Amino acid sequence: MDKNIDIHVSDDGMIGSIIISKSEENQEQITKHHLMDVLHNKGIVFGINEDVVEQLSKRPIYEVEIEVAKGFAPIDGEDGYVEYFVKKDSDYQPDYTEEGVVDYKNLDYFQLAKKDQILCKIIKETEGTDGKNIYGTIIQARRGRPPAFPQGQNTVFNEDETKLYAACDGVIRFINEKVDVHETLRIRSNVDQLTGNINFTGDVIIDGDVCDGFSVISGGDVIIKGVVECATIRAAGSIHISNGINGGGRADIYAKGDFRSQYIESTTSYIEGNIYADSIIDSKITCLGNIRLLGSNEMIIGGDIKVLGDLQAKDIGNERERLTRIEVLGIETIDTETIKQLKKERAEHEKNVNTLEEAVYKFSNLKEQLEIIKKQITLLREQINQISYQIQRKEKQVQIEYHGTIVCKRKIYRGVMLFFGDQRFQFSLDNIEHCRIYWHNGDIIQGVL
Repeated sequence: MDKNIDIHVSDDGMIGSIIISKSEENQEQITKHHLMDVLHNKGIVFGINEDVVEQLSKRPIYEVEIEVAKGFAPIDGEDGYVEYFVKKDSDYQPDYTEEGVVDYKNLDYFQLAKKDQILCKIIKETEGTDGKNIYGTIIQARRGRPPAFPQGQNTVFNEDETKLYAACDGVIRFINEKVDVHETLRIRSNVDQLTGNINFTGDVIIDGDVCDGFSVISGGDVIIKGVVECATIRAAGSIHISNGINGGGRADIYAKGDFRSQYIESTTSYIEGNIYADSIIDSKITCLGNIRLLGSNEMIIGGDIKVLGDLQAKDIGNERERLTRIEVLGIETIDTETIKQLKKERAEHEKNVNTLEEAVYKFSNLKEQLEIIKKQITLLREQINQISYQIQRKEKQVQIEYHGTIVCKRKIYRGVMLFFGDQRFQFSLDNIEHCRIYWHNGDIIQGVL
């Protein structure tokens, strides 16, 4: 009878079928047990549908291939991937206004990150589910491909490495699918229509120029290797301009630290540190440190310069007698030691008054002692009032001290006005040379170098 039962197996070993050939001999002899034995003899042990086998034994279907066994294919694991919450450089597109115009000064091309900001989410690969063919052989599933490893400079994972965070404030950069956060923003070109205005929390290095009308704002130092035109530069640290600044009367510079530039021309500056330059021309400058001219020229011509510390130059003004105003700023002081001593003395008297006032109740029945105590209280109150008046006078007696000096190595020309506060330094109509001008005991003194 076995010769009338044929077993077909698919090439991948996943499907097994029975074909029964019709003959007079096997019409009464086909049983479920017999069909199962035939399958087992062929090595088919998994995925057998016994209900189908039983139905086939009861009501054979001849010359038709009937599926009686089926395995299951493996399910491959899913590939991991990274879901970025910041744009890749290649994904950047400028924003357009309603009029369809790009605001080139505010491109926001450089993506900035704050410390602890989430940069991306990592979805990890899965294992997959193994399969099995009808022979009972395990077919291993393929594990999903792992995601790209996105951790770059100044970034940190959470505990299960499913989220990546910025470890510091900085600018975002993508390098080979890795996310870097740079504390220093480096621009290898000019600051112009291609970059827009720069506003960064760390140091900024610009390899080119800062062009007319643009601004650079930094939470650290600013280094500009080119020139600065009519632009705004603001730094929480220092500013260094390699090739100088020509502000056209519209440049605005602020630095909490020092300001270094080859030349400074037609610029408004407020510098809390020191200024170092070769020349300062037609500029309005307030400097809370020292101004030191260094280089081949070392000159100041025109403008309005206010300095708290020392100013040192070779030449101030020029032969054409261009108006140049320089003011040494003063520091307001009061006699804090005397005021402190007076307040201490007043507090002691007030303490004695309180003690005597308590004694008044004790001697309320003794008129003679009571009169003496009252006189003492009156005397102390007069002294307290007098001391309070002295304190008020001392607090109003503000003195101004000028610690800065003006040092001219060569010549101060006519047309230069020198001030210590409101008091102007008067010198003859002739130029003065090789001098040191300073404040001493309420007077402006001209010394010789």
